Amino acid sequence: MNIDLTRKKFIGSSAAAATTFMMPRFLRAKPTVKKLRLACIGVGGMGNRDVMSLQGETVVGLCDVDPRALKNPSRTYPSAKTYSDFRVMLRELKDEIDAVTVSTPDHTHFPASIMALQMGKHLYVQKPMAHTVEEVRLMMAEAKEQNVVTQMGNQGHALQGIRLIREWIEAGLIGDVSEVTAWTDRPKTGYGFLDKEQLAYPPAQLAPDTLDWDLWTGPVQDPPGYAPGVYHPKHWRGWWKFGMGGLGDIGCHTLDSPFWALNLNVPHKVEVTVDHVNPIFTPAGSVVTFHCRQKESETVIPVTWHEGPSLPKAPAAMGAEKLSDKGGLMIIGSKGVIYHADMRPDSPRLFPEELWQNFRTNPDSRPPAVYPRIKGGHRAEWLRACKGEGPTPGANFEYSGPLTEMIVLGTLAIRTGKGFEYDAENVKISNNPEANALLRIPGREGFRPEDLRG
Repeated sequence: MNIDLTRKKFIGSSAAAATTFMMPRFLRAKPTVKKLRLACIGVGGMGNRDVMSLQGETVVGLCDVDPRALKNPSRTYPSAKTYSDFRVMLRELKDEIDAVTVSTPDHTHFPASIMALQMGKHLYVQKPMAHTVEEVRLMMAEAKEQNVVTQMGNQGHALQGIRLIREWIEAGLIGDVSEVTAWTDRPKTGYGFLDKEQLAYPPAQLAPDTLDWDLWTGPVQDPPGYAPGVYHPKHWRGWWKFGMGGLGDIGCHTLDSPFWALNLNVPHKVEVTVDHVNPIFTPAGSVVTFHCRQKESETVIPVTWHEGPSLPKAPAAMGAEKLSDKGGLMIIGSKGVIYHADMRPDSPRLFPEELWQNFRTNPDSRPPAVYPRIKGGHRAEWLRACKGEGPTPGANFEYSGPLTEMIVLGTLAIRTGKGFEYDAENVKISNNPEANALLRIPGREGFRPEDLRG
């Protein structure tokens, strides 16, 4: 199934993905503004953290389908207008805002984001950037056309650790990289997941007055009815109609480092192992291998993702080191291994042990800091760029679009239980019709791009 994009927009998004790593990108000259005027869509959970990080700016609009989520940010921003429908807010405030944040469940990232982009607003959207490959491509194309500042909310991309990893690889500290392994314990019970796999939608109930269920489901065609404690506010991630499982939740964090440091393309081949296929809910565990070519050398690097109970084994170079059972990353080379525990590269280190000890005790063994460090973190980086005070953020859509596309492809393999070959240029899967059909999932009327203009 070919994605229905205009030739202009398709070429724009593909070309951007192809040149992501060539050189630093700086904003075109624009007037510097002292304070941004922002509208925030989704202000509960992670959205609350996002909106609270904006206290040096002017927040003029707050939107959430659950009025309880509006209470805390409304106390912080008492002059901000409040809404339940992002479409109403953006239309009413379009001349009063410069930028928009989107921190909603995955399935509503696209309609809220594309509406803001079509209005020419700078955009910060939580990870994963979108729910389908078509949505990713359309968001990339619209951001490029509007020349706005974008950032996806994978906070680890602003850490020093991801820069150290790339500098160590480029300096040859671990030799030639042959493979990457990443893992998470999710969808084990935790934030965003239920305590067991679901085989059917529960019986629908009447939604409480504190939740607009129709707005919460947003663009989803034929959504299940409301059920207490099953979807909103915390347990939507495991349901394919709303979330993208453990890979969608954590992959944009943990796979960020190798995707950037190794200069990888979107995978041309995806393999998967799952115990069984569940068409409505993420299975308890799976293993996905992405085959990705490096942009400059065309070398194929296998990137293997484990989720749930299937944890990887440490290579011999790591000796007796016990891998974190919560999650982590190993980049394996001919001379050693780069490893970090948990989802983000907070504290990467080298193996074997003698390599690490030499690095720690011998300053001459350390490569120079080639990549600029980010002051104030991920959100501050985006705010500075929006105000014309800094370069394009690192997780802008030219970069985070292809990263998200890889994540989406992995979820399609898990969802269908089959691997496939992927033609990124034509956005087509040739040998898995079910997965190919899911590259594009039409939105419900009222939430399509053509419905959201102005």
